[in-house]
Amino acid sequence: MLPPSLIDLTLARLSPPRHLVNPQLCLRFGNARYLQQAALAFKEPASDLPATYPLSGSGSSKYQITSKQSETSGRNLSVRPRNPSREVTSKLAQRVQALEKAAGIEESAFEGPTFSEEDLSMFYEEVLEHRSMMEDPVEIHQPETMALQDPEAQLREDFSIIDALHHRLEIGHATRNDIGSTTLAESLRQHTGTTVLAESFQAESIPDGLTPTYRRVLKEIQAIFGQLESLQAPIDVPTGLLSYREWEAIYRTCIYAGDGEAAETTLHLMKLNKVEVTEDHVNDVLAMYAESGNALAADRCLSRFVEGSPNETQRHLHIKAHLNACPPSSGTIPESALSTLHLYEQRSIPPAQKTYSKVISHLFSVPSSTSQAQAWDLFSHMRYVAHPNPDPILYTSMIRACASPYHITRTSEPERALDLWYEMTVEKNIPPNTGSYNAIILACARSGRKQYVSEAFRLAKEMLDSHRDAYGRPAFAPDRKTFIALLEGAKRIGDLARVRWMLVEMVSGKSRDVDVDEEAMLNVFHAYATYKPPFKRGLTRVVQEEEVNISGASETDPAIDMEQSSSEKDLTVPTNRTFSHIPPQSSTEVLHEVDTLFYRILEDTGKLPPSPDSDAVFPSEISFENVQPTTRLVNSYMSVHYKHGSFESSKNLFFKAFEEAGVERDARTYLEGMQNCAMSKKNEREVALKFADELYAGWTKIEEKNKGKLSARTVERLHVAYIKTLALTDNLDRAMSHLRHFVSAYPPSSIRDPAAYTKSPLRATQTRLVGARPLVRLSTPIDVPDDLIPPLLTFADLRAVHQRLVIAGNRAKDIAYITYVCKAYEWALRVRRDERMKAKPPKESVGIVAADEQNLAEEDEE
Repeated sequence: MLPPSLIDLTLARLSPPRHLVNPQLCLRFGNARYLQQAALAFKEPASDLPATYPLSGSGSSKYQITSKQSETSGRNLSVRPRNPSREVTSKLAQRVQALEKAAGIEESAFEGPTFSEEDLSMFYEEVLEHRSMMEDPVEIHQPETMALQDPEAQLREDFSIIDALHHRLEIGHATRNDIGSTTLAESLRQHTGTTVLAESFQAESIPDGLTPTYRRVLKEIQAIFGQLESLQAPIDVPTGLLSYREWEAIYRTCIYAGDGEAAETTLHLMKLNKVEVTEDHVNDVLAMYAESGNALAADRCLSRFVEGSPNETQRHLHIKAHLNACPPSSGTIPESALSTLHLYEQRSIPPAQKTYSKVISHLFSVPSSTSQAQAWDLFSHMRYVAHPNPDPILYTSMIRACASPYHITRTSEPERALDLWYEMTVEKNIPPNTGSYNAIILACARSGRKQYVSEAFRLAKEMLDSHRDAYGRPAFAPDRKTFIALLEGAKRIGDLARVRWMLVEMVSGKSRDVDVDEEAMLNVFHAYATYKPPFKRGLTRVVQEEEVNISGASETDPAIDMEQSSSEKDLTVPTNRTFSHIPPQSSTEVLHEVDTLFYRILEDTGKLPPSPDSDAVFPSEISFENVQPTTRLVNSYMSVHYKHGSFESSKNLFFKAFEEAGVERDARTYLEGMQNCAMSKKNEREVALKFADELYAGWTKIEEKNKGKLSARTVERLHVAYIKTLALTDNLDRAMSHLRHFVSAYPPSSIRDPAAYTKSPLRATQTRLVGARPLVRLSTPIDVPDDLIPPLLTFADLRAVHQRLVIAGNRAKDIAYITYVCKAYEWALRVRRDERMKAKPPKESVGIVAADEQNLAEEDEE
């Protein structure tokens, strides 16, 4: 509600002049309140006129009235009184001004501080600043030793200390020889009274000229302690033989040389000399053993120098040593590392989460479906037993693992990856980084399904646009892995337009820290191979001149004729044409672009001399020098010619491309070439047969050279393609002969071999709440494929031969043999499956687990 004074002031200012005011009219319009206040406020004002003042009139004459005269004759003078409404208005105005002043004071009390444009800019810079770009506060410490300033200077100082110590010990050794060892032992006993029980140091077998100085020093020290061994002194005090600085110098030198035996001997002598052996000393030795993968030495070090339970760092290094003792290239699961990890869990001292991440990453690196399934099981087990909330690093590893599942029938698992992404970013509110974005984009892109590939590009846009600072700079700029993941998705759906756009972005240098490498061009060539050009010459009709009528119009649709003629013109492509923004419209244009890219790579890497037309296609600032020609790069280049070129041209290029690139052919090279022969057209089969024979001759050399190392699926697919090529060219006798050769080389009995599959105790599925294995699993034995199945044949592989034999007639024996082969392999697979499901861990493994559980039970009782 408005104050009454303000209402009165408003009405007073809106009131009409006095001579126009009609009281009845004012009352009629609600102005009675104003008239009442004016009447009450009216008083005869005191005269405030000056002593003389002019009266209104014309001319120059003036009447002057003194104040005395005005007082006596005031009644008779006709003087107009003051207007009361003005007086009221002035008082109301004063009140309103006072009210405004008070309101202004109150407003200034509650008013916030004002910011300038510079202040606002600095404020938003701090709010939107990327955490990755923020510098960590640097703590300034005055280094106590030279090792914190210069490691090389510290190493030189250690060498000088060891040399001086060696010189001193040599003098002492000469003195001992002069005065006798008994006298020296007695003097040391009287000085220290130390009882020594030193271990033997294996340095005697090394000649003195080749023995390092620090080993000779340790040998001299052991000799001194050996003389004190027979004293049996009752007092146990430090000998003071070496200073702490000298002990540290010897220890650091052993670590630098990677001599674990000498380092352990130094720590043992330090303990005998009552010099403190800290956890850092033991951790350094364990770290050295962990890097070299010496698990036995790590076990020994822990038992010698750690009393009680190892700390978190020591447990991590202990398990890491067992992991590195079984590298991923071996293809086996690191059972010793997993057993050690589970034993720590049973002792109620589970390892740190970084240890679980290390073990899971190692399991994913092993090329085995069983190992990858074990990694998923360990992830679920960790959340149940030790760490329910994974960190961003582990989340990223699991999301990336979804891009390469252990299931044979799946290219990736985008649903599981998106579930983990939602759990990390929404439920756990963990901010993503560039690595996690790359992982989820790769998992969606490798699915090959259009909806998930579109989701991958949406996530890439979110990565680029959703986290920008005050100047619009993204927090997560796309790197090489981002582009590789997007290329993986685009090539699987045949989206060549996006692939060409991303290639331009990479080679033009618009994206920082992104170089075109061999993997990027591998995906680019695959995209050209999966691309389906819109123009197909076989679907067009060439209009002859006889079909044109008198009026000059074609008998067919004019629009179709125009399209056909323009398409025919596109078939002849100039050799120096630059790339346009429009994707190639025909197979000829596809091959032209691919050839241009491939030979530009060979020119930039020095495999071929530069051509004069090279700069006409690509500017001189664009370079492919980081693209190293490899066998798989040439294989991807050949796949484009297999898809879009003729069989004759791809055959000629097969013998030319690898020589020009300077790389050797591998098993996949011969497999793809043989499959191209099996899919040749009817008029190309004679040429395909000759080419297939040449390929098989080269394959036999590869098979003999890498016997037992080639993938079983690669071997069987190549033989199936060769048999199919022989059958399609009506060489049925040769096809049957090769089939018998395959059966003799890879008999069905090899599949039923019970020794081909053994079950690890870590893969046991018995329900237990405590045990040295994962207690909660995400995989079952049915889900995990068997990677060790030898090559085999099914009826689908021999269908072409079977049909040709039926058509030929009088081949009943051959048909029966094909039936026998298919059934034999099928039965062998059934037996292998049953044996695998019934498999049990070996007895020695069961004994190890039982012994470990017994030791834990004894510790609990103590």
